[in-house]
Amino acid sequence: MRPFTFQTVVAITALGLFCGCTTTKKVTVVVVPPTPDQTAPLTKEETEKRIEALARFAAGVSGELRDQSDEALEHFQRSVLADPANEPLAIDVARRLLRKKELSKAIEVLEKSAARPEASGFVDALLGIAYLQSAKPEQALTASRRAITKLPTTLLGYQNLAQIYLQTKRPKEALAALDEAAALPAPSLTFLLDLGEAYRSHVASQPRDFELVKPKVMATIEAAAKLQPKAQNLIFRLAELCSFAGEYKRAAELYVKLLERFPNQAILRNRIVELYLKANDLKAAQTQLDALVREQPTNPLAHYFLGAIAAEQRDWDKATEYYTRTIQLNDGAKQDFEPVYYDLSGVYISKDKPAEALKILEKARSKFKNNFQLEYYTALAYGRSKDHAASIKHFTAAELLARRDEPERLTAVFCFQVGTAFERHKDFKQAENYFLQALKLAPDFAEVLNYLGYMWAERGEKLSEARTMIERALKLEPENAAFLDSMAWVLFKLNQPKEALEYQLKALKFQKEPDSTLHDHLGDIYAALKQHDKARDQWKHALTIEPSEAIQQKLKTAPAQRDSP
Repeated sequence: MRPFTFQTVVAITALGLFCGCTTTKKVTVVVVPPTPDQTAPLTKEETEKRIEALARFAAGVSGELRDQSDEALEHFQRSVLADPANEPLAIDVARRLLRKKELSKAIEVLEKSAARPEASGFVDALLGIAYLQSAKPEQALTASRRAITKLPTTLLGYQNLAQIYLQTKRPKEALAALDEAAALPAPSLTFLLDLGEAYRSHVASQPRDFELVKPKVMATIEAAAKLQPKAQNLIFRLAELCSFAGEYKRAAELYVKLLERFPNQAILRNRIVELYLKANDLKAAQTQLDALVREQPTNPLAHYFLGAIAAEQRDWDKATEYYTRTIQLNDGAKQDFEPVYYDLSGVYISKDKPAEALKILEKARSKFKNNFQLEYYTALAYGRSKDHAASIKHFTAAELLARRDEPERLTAVFCFQVGTAFERHKDFKQAENYFLQALKLAPDFAEVLNYLGYMWAERGEKLSEARTMIERALKLEPENAAFLDSMAWVLFKLNQPKEALEYQLKALKFQKEPDSTLHDHLGDIYAALKQHDKARDQWKHALTIEPSEAIQQKLKTAPAQRDSP
């Protein structure tokens, strides 16, 4: 039989073989001219293998045309095993097998193709993924290293390494693999963007590494920006990397340039507004919103962002109006806009209308899957309505959801809010635990330092530690009336009324609005100093601000005589 001296390959339409897309019905057979090493006569065994490969390939094409994908895949697989020289087909077959979870078959195909001296690094990279999915991490590392050797300027092998290390609980080595890629000289624009996105994927798996990874991402951003991306998709990717790194204004400006080129893409303007809001550039956000409302007056997102700006400016009535309008405009949409429900409930809480907030949250509960924000805002609403038991219940639910799905939500602020709920519920031990957790996360959190110190002082506990806590808070905010009042109170509890008087008078000096507690405490301090007339005057003043049976009782039992001159 005359030996075959040509190779048959398939050019698949749509996205191509290596992208992993399924072969479509439209198939083009391309005859590739023989290469020098193909001109030598084939042995009988080689000829038979080549014939089998071509026959199997033809049968696979026939199966594809008849929509018999499983049959086609089996024929293509046998074609590769008979003649692994058709690398694009080998890669396509392996990808399909991996999608079907037929790992051993995928590995067999890839090992056969990778054994060829001329095999490319793409085969080794895919083989590394197949080994990893088969729980063979060391073999996966070896294959990925071969891919890097063959494709030193392509990120694929390094990404494989990082993925393998992450899945085998070695995050430091995963980051080191990406750093190794970052050290390559003269990287291309696409390489830099791929690298930045790989760093972002690392943070998605290891959120606590964000601060460590951020400078690395910034370095890729700067290098990519110098190469001046022109294509829309490249600018988009660079902008999203800027956003990930917290460079919101820079990201917005990149999108503004895109909007100048593609003015009819409302989605771009939405993103620009969102980024300017994150950057707290309300003026720039307002400019974009004005244009968006002119273009699309019924666009719910435009009203949502206007509500966000109003809320930022503490214009609660406008914020309520815009957020409510957002919900109305979005009514009936395939996917309801979930965040607006939580933002509107937050506005109602700020307006001291917890019942309205709970109504909105109940509506959200009927529409969306339970999540951290739903439980969190419900806890805040119950706290504002002084139902502290219900508040604690929903804070606990929020914490459990965050620990499972979003651990980054468990911030110092969250711990502080939970602590205040427990304190108001008179569960002081739990309150102390959460306050200490908050301080572990943020040691200079002045409000927590003051709150914990005051709680101890009020209960006459750990007075020395309480004083230290409040002193630390005052160093951070020396003119804070609440902190000054706390210092006066702990000194009073330490039986140092003279020293307490100095701080209490300062507290009154710096108070921004009348506070009955400050005058009540001053009255107690004057009473301890035997200045009973001044004490009575302060208690009476406190009652003009807010009624209190306890202060009324102090007036009844206080000495009636005039102070000594």
